[in-house]
Amino acid sequence: MTFTVVWLDSAASELAEAWLTANNRAVVTAAARNIDQRLRTSPESAGEAREGSRRILFSGPLAVTFEPSINDRVVRVLDVWLIEKP
Repeated sequence: MTFTVVWLDSAASELAEAWLTANNRAVVTAAARNIDQRLRTSPESAGEAREGSRRILFSGPLAVTFEPSINDRVVRVLDVWLIEKP
């Protein structure tokens, strides 16, 4: 089963900022791709549970909070940030 991953505009802006400030942009790009892949295939088990239906996922050097809607087959990425500077 495949899910549609939607990055909120604010999360996309946060990702762009992380990419622009990174010393190693390839690492940030690879982490973002890994996050997308994991959320497309199994968001209900990716990362760790948080309040409500929100979850958090770490893929160094990035972390994201997201909200899967299993019935709609959509995952919304809410926030993204650098957990370490690459």
